Amino acid sequence: MKELRRRLYRGAAGAFTWTRAGGTSSSIGFFVRGDCDALTVTLYYRWRDTDDVRILVSLTTTPTQFGGKRWWLLCPGIGRGVACNRRVGKLYLPPGAKYFGCRRCHDLTYRSCQAAHREERLFARFGRLRRALDHEKSRRG
Repeated sequence: MKELRRRLYRGAAGAFTWTRAGGTSSSIGFFVRGDCDALTVTLYYRWRDTDDVRILVSLTTTPTQFGGKRWWLLCPGIGRGVACNRRVGKLYLPPGAKYFGCRRCHDLTYRSCQAAHREERLFARFGRLRRALDHEKSRRG
């Protein structure tokens, strides 16, 4: 969104390109339509070299403390047949996904949460193992 904000005006068009850790490059084209308070961004890209994808993303603003405005994306994701439309600062396209969406639409969590839950699962496993060993010991008793 930060890079998009710099290019956010009616009629703007361009592309974002990036390289992943494995050296694979990708790009997404965009163009902006609408007026100052009702802009939409169309994202277009090729998915798995087979499908041309176009997604319309609406933008909205909220006032800032000192009279400016902050831009937000309205999530274009659809879950269970219902449009998400959550106001978000970022959209994600996880590996294997065809369409952009917010964290909730893609069921994404933060790495710090994943690490914490990994430790919880590990401790739970140790607890189950210990209970099983204690049970076996008392049974042989």
